[in-house]
Amino acid sequence: MMISLSYEELKDLVRNRKLPLVICDIEAFNQNLERVGNYLKKSKKSLRLCTKSVRVPELIKMAEQKDFVNGIFTYNSAEALFFAENYKIKDILLGYPTTSPVDIEELCKAASIEGVEISVMVDSKFHIDLLEKAAIKHNVEFNILIEVDIADRFFGVNVGVLRSPLRNSEDVINLAREIEKRKNLQYRGIMGYEAQNASIGDTSAFMRWIKKRSRKHVNQLRQDVVKSLMSEGLEPEVVNGGGSGCFQETAQEPSITEIGIGSLLFKSHIFDSINSLQDFTPSLFFVLQVVRKPRHNIITSFSGGYVSSGSVRAFPIVVKPNNLKTYKNEEFGEVQTPFKFNPKKISLNLGDPIFCRFGKAGEPLEHFNEVNIYSDGEFIDKYFTYRGLGKRFS
Repeated sequence: MMISLSYEELKDLVRNRKLPLVICDIEAFNQNLERVGNYLKKSKKSLRLCTKSVRVPELIKMAEQKDFVNGIFTYNSAEALFFAENYKIKDILLGYPTTSPVDIEELCKAASIEGVEISVMVDSKFHIDLLEKAAIKHNVEFNILIEVDIADRFFGVNVGVLRSPLRNSEDVINLAREIEKRKNLQYRGIMGYEAQNASIGDTSAFMRWIKKRSRKHVNQLRQDVVKSLMSEGLEPEVVNGGGSGCFQETAQEPSITEIGIGSLLFKSHIFDSINSLQDFTPSLFFVLQVVRKPRHNIITSFSGGYVSSGSVRAFPIVVKPNNLKTYKNEEFGEVQTPFKFNPKKISLNLGDPIFCRFGKAGEPLEHFNEVNIYSDGEFIDKYFTYRGLGKRFS
């Protein structure tokens, strides 16, 4: 695995390469994928690959072909159309509602491709009205999933993310009945995304208590909704939960059929503090280059500001060389990143590489055209990112 190489070996790997660059250790990526698959097979659940956390079509297709993967979870209508047209992926879910007729036209085009089924997430009658109108116009059909808000609340604070307005069985049943009335729309099931469980670490007793409390809340609410739907003759084919940071716990819930996972295949460093994920291996790295030495104990690299949205924890971290720390007044920057080091412990010179990990997966790859594929001590290929293919889906 690349993570086990010495700094000198890593320097040789990228010597004479244009930096910054991104590296995917394909053996670690596949190992993470298989580890997830083995667990889900035992639990009799499936994986739905979250494309926003990968954003490399060749890697997405590679994962999607596994027998434990139901299909892909896209985040944009143009992205769904891209995979329908270029990869003919059978089961494509647009996991976020759209209120744009332009977006829905793209979904209709995707749904018209032979062998491709498009599912769309909704949480209001407004979404359904738009989808029905367009589906009738273009003579296509959409499968519909309803999103349920399963965020927890603690002392008046929302623990989770602010997504769906649907928070109880009655609201979900009413929307499912509405879908059943519509032409060219097929009610398929529900999703309840538990962001609070997917991203909270185990570093303190308080965090562990919050997760335990939230797990009880999530399981109870999601199962209550499913039981209520079944009692009304609205049994869901799909009950989607997740994601990467809590997939083992989610898989134990009887009502779940599939789990949304993406980031764990790269194991971005926000998962390092989750005890249940210690067997997974980092597979995605980026490399900066030292271009300045403004102080005897500070070196400065070019670029580096590949931060992700949502959290301070989404800043990158240094992997090699060891004992290198960001300069707190600047942190990772758009055009330069200073690092502090101890010259008695580390010898760093102009031109030396700095190996780092992204805080979160997927989103930082919007800065890069390609990912260098590493295997067994060398680069064996290059895969284009969305950006490298001229595609921007967000």
